[in-house]
Amino acid sequence: MSHHETMTSYAEAWNAHDADRVAEHFSEGGIRHWMAVNSPMIGGPTRFWGREEIREVVQAFIDALPDLTVEFEVLAETDWGGVAEWRVRGTHTGAWGRWAGQGEDVDLPGMSVYRISVGGIVEARMDFDPDRMARNWAVPMGALMGMGVQTFKQSRAARKALATASAADDAA
Repeated sequence: MSHHETMTSYAEAWNAHDADRVAEHFSEGGIRHWMAVNSPMIGGPTRFWGREEIREVVQAFIDALPDLTVEFEVLAETDWGGVAEWRVRGTHTGAWGRWAGQGEDVDLPGMSVYRISVGGIVEARMDFDPDRMARNWAVPMGALMGMGVQTFKQSRAARKALATASAADDAA
């Protein structure tokens, strides 16, 4: 299987909502990194080692967004693997880490770098903007204020202020 076919099959496994198939794309000792490591918005580990840990975190994400779709907007194959710009869309209805699903629409772009060998994906480095999650999802109060995992739904004014600040940051 070419690297392009591996990455395409990987996205298809996500879209089938099949955590076992997603994990099977990794080599036995494969690693999946979330590169959004310094954000208080992401609770818990950011590196997952081996198929079982990868399967567990993928299943948790699928449970949180049961209608999720993954679209590769750009896919580039290299001799060592490939790079993909992707977009995840869905409805956040289940718990995921500190995030309690409250029916929010998710539209999360990101990019991944894949190192691939004969045994599968050796390493996947996924980069996304966790602050964009905060603008789209119910913000975990604990992440913002050092309190428990209690959540609150932002008011329309707060969401608008976040969107305006984000647009200003994007324009700068």
